[in-house]
Amino acid sequence: MRVDPKMLALSAVLGLAPAIVAAQDWSGLYGGFTVGYTNHDAKHTYSNLAPTGNSNPNGALYGGFVGYAFQNGQTVYGGELDFEGSSAAGSFVNLTGATSGGRAKLNWQGSVRGVVGLAGNLGTRPALFYGTAGWAYGDFDFNGGPSATFLANQYSQGLSGWTAGLGIDTKLSANMSLRTEYRYTDYGTASGALAPGFPGVTMPVAMKQHAVKIGLRMDF
Repeated sequence: MRVDPKMLALSAVLGLAPAIVAAQDWSGLYGGFTVGYTNHDAKHTYSNLAPTGNSNPNGALYGGFVGYAFQNGQTVYGGELDFEGSSAAGSFVNLTGATSGGRAKLNWQGSVRGVVGLAGNLGTRPALFYGTAGWAYGDFDFNGGPSATFLANQYSQGLSGWTAGLGIDTKLSANMSLRTEYRYTDYGTASGALAPGFPGVTMPVAMKQHAVKIGLRMDF
C-alpha cells in the first residue's frame, strides 16, 4: 500500500494541533518575580526661587507579581498587582548664583493594573503579547538645600499616579515563562519642607519613571 507523503504530513500537523493550543492557554492564577533597572526624571524646584535641578535617580528594581487571567480565543485579559524594592537614587548640585542641591531616592513601589494581551508565538515558542495600565504607588526620600548642606535637610513622601507599559511572556515550559516588560509611571509632584535646616522652604519634585524588567512567570 502506497503512503502519500502529503497526507502523512497533514496528519502529523493535525495531531500536534491540540498540543499547540494547550500550550497557549494563559488563563488562571499566575505569579512570579522580576529584576530590572529604573531611571527617573526628577525635577527639583524651590519656594525661595533657588536654582532648579534634576536628580535623575536610577538603580535596581527587584520584586514579585501575582495575577489572574481569562482567555477567549487568542484574547487574554485580567488583573495584576506587583511590589518592588529599589536602590534607585540620584543627586545634583547647581552652582548658578545662589547655589542649590537636591537628592531623590525610591525605597519601594507597587501597582494594581489591568492586563490585555494576544496569545501567539515568538519564533517557535508560544508567547503572550500584552499591554498593561493602572495605578501605582511609591515611597520616596527627598533631600535639598544649599549645595554644601542639602543632604542634611530631608522629607519623605508617598506618591501615587498612573502607570502603563508593554510586555511579552514567552513560554519556557508548560507552566513557566520568561517575562520582559517596559513600563512608564507618572508619580505626579512631591512637596515638603526642608527640615531641619530650612523648615520654611518647600521643595516640590516632579517625578516620572521609566523601568525595564525581566523575570519568570509561573502558572498555577
